[in-house]
Amino acid sequence: MELSIIASGSNGNCYLLQSGETAILFDAGKGYRETAERMAALGKDIREVKGIVLSHAHGDHYKGIGPISRRLGIPVYIREPVYLSCRQWLGPVEVRHFEGTFQIGDLEITPIETSHDVDSCGFAVGGLGLFTDTGCVTAQMREIISDLDAILIESNYDEEMLMNGSYPRHLKDRILSDRGHLSNDDTSDFICRYGDHLSQVFLAHLSENNNSAEKVRETFESVNGDRPYVVCSRFRETGTYRVG
Repeated sequence: MELSIIASGSNGNCYLLQSGETAILFDAGKGYRETAERMAALGKDIREVKGIVLSHAHGDHYKGIGPISRRLGIPVYIREPVYLSCRQWLGPVEVRHFEGTFQIGDLEITPIETSHDVDSCGFAVGGLGLFTDTGCVTAQMREIISDLDAILIESNYDEEMLMNGSYPRHLKDRILSDRGHLSNDDTSDFICRYGDHLSQVFLAHLSENNNSAEKVRETFESVNGDRPYVVCSRFRETGTYRVG
């Protein structure tokens, strides 16, 4: 499989996974044109996408789904509660509901429980795990990681930056809660404790106001030493990587 990180951060998320003739977008938080341009910069053609899988109903994950789905005539794979909460923003699209493991072309996709303030899930596809927007490491995440070879996981905020920043207290409390996001410390500790076998780690979904690539690197390296990793860019496409 090949993973292309098209967009990652609180300003939009989109990940392309390809295997054989199958190309799937996981989330689409950028518009059609920007997504197509970023994919083209990585040598990818948006017209080859066969479907879009949505993790949860927040705009930085679904904003581009309606335009991309309608333009390409491709289905959107989405859990029913998620669809009901964002259908007015998606507009008319071909919807295919999932609950347990499902198949798109060559790829078998298993939803993995995450913990957020809306109905949400991550995904395991072959040897790759995709986990963003979770306030804690769930039991299913701990269970599945032993079967994975690579993981893309959020490293959303630096706790000191968050606590000393301008966010109101209620928003800080939401982010810090078990239904918010994973901090740099949370993610680095999880990888250290459970992911020693992983060959690839992608640190994703950085906050604009409460994190920086430098903070992510500093924290991850302090816990995990010289283990290879990639910090996903908030500002442009990150790259394409062979995974699984």
